[in-house]
Formats: sequence, C-alpha cells, structure tokens
Amino acid sequence: MPLTTMELQQKAQNASRIEIHAKSTGVSAALLAALEKSKPTRSVPEQIVSPLSKTCQTVFKTISNIVNPPSSSSASKAHEHGVPTGLFRLPLEIREQIYGLVTGHKTVLKIPENYHKPRPSGGSSHNGSLSLLQTCRQIYVESSTSVYTQNTFQFENHNDFLAFAHSINPIFLSHITSLTFDLKSILRVGGTPYDHQCPRFTVHWIDDSVESQWSHVWDVIASMDNLTAVKVFLQDPGFPEWDGMQCLCLLEKEILRPLWKVKRCLEVFEMDVPWVDTSSWGSMKFYQAITEGARFNLTRRGINPMPRTRR
Repeated sequence: MPLTTMELQQKAQNASRIEIHAKSTGVSAALLAALEKSKPTRSVPEQIVSPLSKTCQTVFKTISNIVNPPSSSSASKAHEHGVPTGLFRLPLEIREQIYGLVTGHKTVLKIPENYHKPRPSGGSSHNGSLSLLQTCRQIYVESSTSVYTQNTFQFENHNDFLAFAHSINPIFLSHITSLTFDLKSILRVGGTPYDHQCPRFTVHWIDDSVESQWSHVWDVIASMDNLTAVKVFLQDPGFPEWDGMQCLCLLEKEILRPLWKVKRCLEVFEMDVPWVDTSSWGSMKFYQAITEGARFNLTRRGINPMPRTRR
C-alpha cells in the first residue's frame, strides 16, 4: 500500500533529523535509523550487569553508571583552579590503563534476562567497580568507552538487546566490539514426535511478533561499525526426554535471512542452531536457506539423519 503524502513528509523529516543528529554526534546515520525503527514500546529499567569471566574479581551491580553521566553537583572535580587534582595528575595513557583494569578487559558482561520488562525499583544497590564512572564527568568520558570496546556483552533474550541498545548513548553503542547471544526467546516446539509418528520434532517462531523483532535486532547489529565478533546460539526448546531425536525447522530461511544484513566481514560471526541439516532430503530442499557466500558460519547441531539405503 503506497504511503500517503503526510506519511512521506513525516518520513522525510525523520530522515533529515537523523542525518543532522549523525553529523553532530559522529554516530552513523544507519545506526540511528535502526534505533528509530526498533524503538521499544515499553520503558527501559535500570538492571543488573554481572561479569561471567572468572578472571574478573569485581561485580558490576547496575548499568546506570554507564548509561547516565554523573551530575555536576554530585561529581568530584578533575581540576581545582586550573590545576589537575588526584588521578588527573597522571598522563592520560596511564589513566586509560587504570580504567581498563577497573572496568574490565575481555570480560563477558551478561545483561539479565527480561531486562526489557519494566519492574519497580526498590532499595539501594552497590555499584561495584563502575562507581568509578560516577566520580566526575571527565572520568566518565575517559573511562566509559573502555567498557564497550574491551568487553563482550551477552544476552539471553533478543528484546533485552533492543532495550539495552535504546538505554545507552548511541555513541557508546557504536563502540561495542563483541556480542554473544544465548537465546531461548526465539523458538518453540511446533510439532511433537507424536505428530510425526517418528523420532523427530519441529520448531517455529515462539510467537507472531518475534519475526519483526528479530529483524530489528539485525538492523541494529548491521549498523554497529566497530563490531568484530558476534556469536549466536539458539537453544533447543525440545523436552529433555526428546534427546536423541531429530529437530526440524521449516523456517530456517526466515530465521537466517536477517543475518545477511551484516555486510562487513567480522573476525568472528557464528550462528549455532538446534535443528538438523536436511539439505540432502529431496522433499526438504525447498525450505533450505542458501548459505553459500554468507558472512556467518552456520552450525546445525541437530542429530543428522541416517543415510537412506536403496532397496
């Protein structure tokens, strides 16, 4: 259905606004457009970020410190009468090394499941090592970048990624270099072994809204220019007693299509799915995604079908 004159004008105004914002911030217009397109309908709460790396001994209790800069009234001063004080007597190179040690280096920061769902906040929380970012605005500017460039952000829900992307400054979002997804929010069981009358089951989108949300996720990822590594693991929604059975997915093409939005060659780009490779099945060839020339490495970890013997 063609757009109305008013809709075309609104679209042109949005594009102009995004272009102006991109020039003023240094963030790519593509990333700002992707964020505009994927705006969440629910509010974003401040939630916990916890490091998974055993080498990191600190615990990051909230992301509010990296989302919001300190207020001028509550923050310490970097200079007194024009003279550097405390930490700022050290050269910037040394300060950056200190920031890296404090805020993590090659640490996996897990964004908690259901981060996208609003919940009442109550009580006080210990801000851990990220409290450093709240000591003064200059430290916030100098140190917050290392949080994004040196660590990996992990998500268990695709909507949590979208919520997180909208909760931080787009400049910092563009600095992220590594993402991992361990998702159980995409797939559901669509057909049981009893439906097939054989030891296999099928999987589908978990609900009707997921397909568009999944596409928005890859709009944002494709526009993050500093990304070097993306790993995606789709969890098997089947029941434990179905271990050893074949998992089929008739929607493989639809699920993998958004990954093609990533045009750059990343150092690591992996997609791990629970279903079997049925490309050799004559009746299933129509459903198979074309992975030749893809930027990502696809692993189908399902139990491969036994080769058929001719009688």
